[in-house]
Amino acid sequence: MRPEIKKKTLAFLERHGLLADCIDREKALSGFMLDMERVAGGGQGSVKMIPSWVGVYVPEEKHDPVIVLDIGGTNVRSAVVSPDEKGLGSIMHLPSFLTPGIEEETDTASFFLEIARRVSSSPEWNRVYGEEGALRGAGNLSICFSLATVPQKDRDAVMVAGGKQIRIRDMIGQKVGASFTQALRSLGKRHDMRITVTNDSVAAALAGYLYPSGISYSGYIGFIYGTGTNLCYREKTGEMINVESGAYCSFPTGDIDDLFDSSLIDTGHDRFEKMVSGGYQGGLMQYIMQAAVHEGLLSRPFFRQLFSEGPLDAGQISAFANDPEGDGRIAAALALALDPAVEREALLLIVDQVTGRSACLCSIALTGVLLRAGIGTLPDAPAFIMAEGSTYLKQKDFRPRLEQYMQELAAEQHQLFYEFHTMEDAVLKGTAVASLSN
Repeated sequence: MRPEIKKKTLAFLERHGLLADCIDREKALSGFMLDMERVAGGGQGSVKMIPSWVGVYVPEEKHDPVIVLDIGGTNVRSAVVSPDEKGLGSIMHLPSFLTPGIEEETDTASFFLEIARRVSSSPEWNRVYGEEGALRGAGNLSICFSLATVPQKDRDAVMVAGGKQIRIRDMIGQKVGASFTQALRSLGKRHDMRITVTNDSVAAALAGYLYPSGISYSGYIGFIYGTGTNLCYREKTGEMINVESGAYCSFPTGDIDDLFDSSLIDTGHDRFEKMVSGGYQGGLMQYIMQAAVHEGLLSRPFFRQLFSEGPLDAGQISAFANDPEGDGRIAAALALALDPAVEREALLLIVDQVTGRSACLCSIALTGVLLRAGIGTLPDAPAFIMAEGSTYLKQKDFRPRLEQYMQELAAEQHQLFYEFHTMEDAVLKGTAVASLSN
């Protein structure tokens, strides 16, 4: 990279608070932990610290099949999970489709009716619960719901906030499981199964119990980094806590972060998530590019061409980072830039540094949760971090940058021991574990 381009681009990023080097990590860590402590004690804070009411999973010789729904911030996934005596055995995938409420606003009844209709019309559903199939036991259905809820002791959960740009106009105060049951009833489907509701970070942590390893881990953390971001840990009292870490609002922001936040329907909320997660990366990058055009780093012809096709998404940004001269949308638009080679270098550095800031902020939140949980203090009993999410798996250089910042902050500064792991269908499997927990 040409030194003058690097210098000018880094100066731009520093002015707008977009560099990891702009963050005092120990100060940010203290603030995040203090927020968790305040909320756990009944005080005010931006994280939620929600008890999950999930018990302990004990493998048995035989479990009934569990129908699992993962209602995420972008897609709904579903499956039938059939446990065996060693844990969770086979998994049979059901339909996957866009989450209702993204393309247009809906209401709670219509939201769950669409999901119930799509899933219960599948042959696999009818094979397990259909009128002509064998009805096995009381029937378990487990739902992973990614929006903010308050779990109930009856295994259901009450919706308390929107987010991730899913628009459900009357959702607040409604029960997830009861709403889904009503949708099944309206479709004439079986609705007497036991329904358990959890969230993605809890499911990720629970999936860790199924990971094949001979190591005795001191505890399990669920780390979600996809459309949104979130964390879960088991409190010293034994309760699994859904932190809703993406809702944290006191990490240091820049003026472009603030401008982007002001453009969204939930201004002032979920500030951490809006700085790092996949669901917001395209929108944030548009505002960053707009400022870069204004300050002469990028040209207007490039910017106009790029956004003539609509908003960006995280996948398109990652495609450019992986192949800056390929046939992706951003690379193609650079052909119309006033100086394509120079602007390509500047934009690559912008994407790289914004990724680095995301990794830095996630390392702070992870370290805070490890410290609060009191796990990972001994080398022979590390903490297990189940990392899940499309952005974690696909974003160029995020994982090595996260590991770098974790090494510096968690390992070197706070002498913590931990391992990152992934598992295929971790959230689906962990959601089934929640249903089968005592």
